[in-house]
Amino acid sequence: MADNWSFVIAAYGLAVVVLAMYWRFLVRRERELDDAGVVRQQLRQAPGVSGHAQTEPGSRSPLP
Repeated sequence: MADNWSFVIAAYGLAVVVLAMYWRFLVRRERELDDAGVVRQQLRQAPGVSGHAQTEPGSRSPLP
């Protein structure tokens, strides 16, 4: 059993490295999505930036 400890330690070390890399990916992805949300919110606040006509909800005819 003593011969296998190096493999056990290597497996745990590899798991720590993979989880750390995945954590960094998630943090980076969250930052990108937050930045995109800020841009989207700024575009929503600016009038006429969307490029298409805005209609009033009451002016639409109901679907059959």
